[in-house]
Amino acid sequence: MRQAIGRFTVLFSVLFTVMAMSTVQSYAVEARPVPVTASDKYALRSVSNGLYVSTEVNTGGARQAMLRARAAAPTHRDLGSWEKFTLHTGDKGWTTTLRSEANGNYVTTERNYTGSHENLLRARGTSVGEWEKLQLEKQPDNTYAIKAWTNNGYKYVTAEVQDAGSDNGLLRARADAVGSWQKFELVFLGEENASDEGGRPAPASPAPAADFRVMSWNVCANNNSGCRNHRVEGPSLGAQVTARMGNQASEYRAVFLQELCESHAKEIEKALEVITGTGWDVRFAPIKYTVDGSSVKAAKSCDRAGSAASGWKDRGAYGVALALPDSNVWYTSYDLPSPQNRTIGSTWVRMEQRTALCAVLPAQALQFCTSHFSAGITQDDPVPGTKRKEQAAKLQEIVHSYTPAGYRTVYGGDFNVVPPDSASEDEPKDVLTAAYAADTECDEGRWSARPRDGRATKPLDNRNIKIDYLFAPSSATVESCDVPATTGPSDHYPIKGRFRF
Repeated sequence: MRQAIGRFTVLFSVLFTVMAMSTVQSYAVEARPVPVTASDKYALRSVSNGLYVSTEVNTGGARQAMLRARAAAPTHRDLGSWEKFTLHTGDKGWTTTLRSEANGNYVTTERNYTGSHENLLRARGTSVGEWEKLQLEKQPDNTYAIKAWTNNGYKYVTAEVQDAGSDNGLLRARADAVGSWQKFELVFLGEENASDEGGRPAPASPAPAADFRVMSWNVCANNNSGCRNHRVEGPSLGAQVTARMGNQASEYRAVFLQELCESHAKEIEKALEVITGTGWDVRFAPIKYTVDGSSVKAAKSCDRAGSAASGWKDRGAYGVALALPDSNVWYTSYDLPSPQNRTIGSTWVRMEQRTALCAVLPAQALQFCTSHFSAGITQDDPVPGTKRKEQAAKLQEIVHSYTPAGYRTVYGGDFNVVPPDSASEDEPKDVLTAAYAADTECDEGRWSARPRDGRATKPLDNRNIKIDYLFAPSSATVESCDVPATTGPSDHYPIKGRFRF
């Protein structure tokens, strides 16, 4: 991202430096660069006075970054960063946490304050603990009440419209019942994991010849303690990714990554720029959960880096990423059909809401898309894999129907299914039938008896299976396809392809 100054399109490359701080022991607001965060943006508008909630970052002392319902705007498009929040969840949607766009900090309930500021809401947390967790309650009029855990149990957040001066409209968790002062509109501001609201720019015409490499790798850098990447930080992951690209790094036009954290993106970008000598952008899109008691979704939080002894470091949201040269000028994410929260046996199970992410290089008439489909387990999408079939169909629609004529699309990722001709006993085998019919997979045709198959990308229990893919249009030539023999600190082998148009 060497030429990104002044470029509005670079949203997810600008990530924040995360500092460890105990939310119980410290009340200082850490200074940090203003982030441009992943996931959907929301504003809160108080029903009691009709004003939007602002993060008062310029207020000093113990009220710094307090939340206050005080901003008027003709429309929500006129709001600034002080009025914008993202939703995050570290417990699969049982609770949610607000993160302020103004300073990048999580909203904290000040449980140890006394008097009229007891349980004041302030955006000052640099990681998520119990003081940052909130519950949403959708009201019959489609507004929301917000509950926070205090030293006296759960209390509803109130906009203190009766207070005078700079305390007027401040948000405080102190009510036992819901009235107008406890009601808020949760205003959706748009999916800002996109470069703009328009469509893809027109591709170069005629499309130029192209010869390039692409890699896809599930880096297993979130909550799987069985992976050595479980709590890895950005510099280490950036070094791993570029090492996998090897001496051909300058020939790559895209890297698809799954199971990584928001804070990894900038460091991977830096590592790519060092190894290639050119600018790169890393786009990120979160996997989400539907928040209990609501109809909104919150970005899944990554497990924190570090330890209790050394201090925890927040790594932001969890999801997928797409790295491309910084000549890309358009990108967006798509919500995929996903399993809905449901009772399994006697347990209420909350389901991950999956996403796809695409970006384009118009001058080369190239588009790249990646995704991570639902897992084939009882708690997600068991056989017959109904949702994975819907996800595959949606991805086909994105790649073929949503894309203007003239683009050549390479897509792939961790699809969590075996190929149609797999010799494995794993089911289902028909999820990617349409993809193989329409396009060419990197490892396709390796064995004449099983043309729609390929080398294993995932060691699993007592077997190895292929669940990671790279597809290109049937007009492309697959010059090479490589699956390295080691997973490294991950639990997947990367898959690397060279394509010629």
